[in-house]
Amino acid sequence: MKEAMLIQLPCNETHLAWLREAAVDRCRLLFPGEPGALAEATCVFGEPTLEEIAAMPRLRWIQMSWAGADRYTAAPDFPRNIQVCCATGAYGGVIAEYLFGAILALYRHLPTYVRQMDSGLWRPRFPGRGIEGKTVLILGAGDIGTAFAKRLRPFGARVLGVRRTAGACPPEYDEMHTLDHLPTLLPRADIVSCSLPNTAETRGLLDEAALRSMKPDALLLNVGRGTLLNPDVLAKVLASGHLSGAALDVCEPEPLPPGHPLWAMDNVLLTPHIAGIGFGNVPETADKIVRLCCRNLRRLLDGEPLESRVDFATGYRETPKKG
Repeated sequence: MKEAMLIQLPCNETHLAWLREAAVDRCRLLFPGEPGALAEATCVFGEPTLEEIAAMPRLRWIQMSWAGADRYTAAPDFPRNIQVCCATGAYGGVIAEYLFGAILALYRHLPTYVRQMDSGLWRPRFPGRGIEGKTVLILGAGDIGTAFAKRLRPFGARVLGVRRTAGACPPEYDEMHTLDHLPTLLPRADIVSCSLPNTAETRGLLDEAALRSMKPDALLLNVGRGTLLNPDVLAKVLASGHLSGAALDVCEPEPLPPGHPLWAMDNVLLTPHIAGIGFGNVPETADKIVRLCCRNLRRLLDGEPLESRVDFATGYRETPKKG
């Protein structure tokens, strides 16, 4: 059976040339709107809806451009015979930059100054803070968390990591722990950065008790999934004066409803799920994703295991087997 890949993403001419080179004469490239594209597709480069997948009887592989795969892992009726590969590995650098921007913005009151500009106000806000000497707790020590940890080193921060499974501490971290140690780790952190996927284990993980166990002046960042915490609870904790602020690129629901208290808080930075920026907006990131797709297409055609395949039992990328 000849493979047929449906390209749903806005690939440029260079990307298409790479894909054609990987496909050679063994895989036909299809594009949205072509007659019979859904019926013929055996693979998709993009994020097809569940309705589109139901109309693809030959589909056996999806190469996503997103790092998180909960669109599919959280769907109980998703066909388990379809392999899903995420884009883990492509977003670490750009999301780490967002995290630094969020910390510096809140530590130096930049959102407040932007609001003051609207009224022509010249009013300094003190105190300001810096990253040097701070303890940063990273929940989700995968590609994104580790890219952030690596970049924290020159700033003089102490970095603690949390991941799903135990193992040796990577050189980017001072300490590495598992989620069951969270109650003792949260009170130690000046900054808590979250890059966890949406799984049964992580949903609601940062409840009110967890948030109040953090230092009163701690800063919370979330670039993983909004299901990690309830925004109403976070607003309540912040309104009580606990925590110095929060930066949320994700929330549940997205967007927050009009009038939600978090919209009006000076110490909160809300962004519309753009920390990783969508495919095609950062050339370097898009290039990484297309190259991953090309490698996986060659692997599929050669009958080899695919990179960054999602494990539906955990919601995470599969751990490569050793040996």
